Amino acid sequence: MKIFGNEALYERNMRAAFIANIVGMLMLLAAVFVLFNSPGQLLRYFAFLMGGIVLMQVGVYFGRWGKRADLSFNRALKSLDNKHAIYHHQSPAQHLLVGPSGVWILLPKHVQGEISYDSKNQAWKVSGGNIASRLWRRMTQEKIGRPHFEAMIEAGALDRFLQKHWVSDEPLHVQAAVVFLHEDVKVNTGEAPFPAVHIKKLKAALQKGEKKGNLTAKQVQQLQQILEN
Repeated sequence: MKIFGNEALYERNMRAAFIANIVGMLMLLAAVFVLFNSPGQLLRYFAFLMGGIVLMQVGVYFGRWGKRADLSFNRALKSLDNKHAIYHHQSPAQHLLVGPSGVWILLPKHVQGEISYDSKNQAWKVSGGNIASRLWRRMTQEKIGRPHFEAMIEAGALDRFLQKHWVSDEPLHVQAAVVFLHEDVKVNTGEAPFPAVHIKKLKAALQKGEKKGNLTAKQVQQLQQILEN
């Protein structure tokens, strides 16, 4: 499999996470200091407290870059042949796989717990664990969000890109998969609008994709040339 990455972007965002976490921690320590040494200065206390919380959340957001979803995808799909190519932050989608099995948008999620999907409310849920673990999870890990909306946004951006560059009369059918990277995760999302799997099962899920999404050798070559130019 051919791999195209963006190492500079990862390094920049990991540096941002480090700075946000350090400054956020210092502001929380300053809030504690003000609380015990100047109890009358509540405004300053709340300013340090809220600033610290916000910065720590910023650190959590950027900290996901340090978990290197790109490397996880590379390891999981390394046995694919060179007819396949994966693009990390090199296309309108953050992680895009192109090969005979089709065009796949891969949405990584660094969450742990039991994952389910409520089709009635179109909501993804994370559950499991005791009160302490759930509280820690809420404070420190990224939110699962709404992957189906994220996929729609990335698919829309990819579609606009292809409208400008794809010259073939045969339309491309883009597919998406939510991929959970944490070891301690159970996925039970049978009613989800598209595949949601642990990364260990990603390759098998790609092989079970919709037949209309398959690409001919010529289509694969054309699309990879567009993305690499």
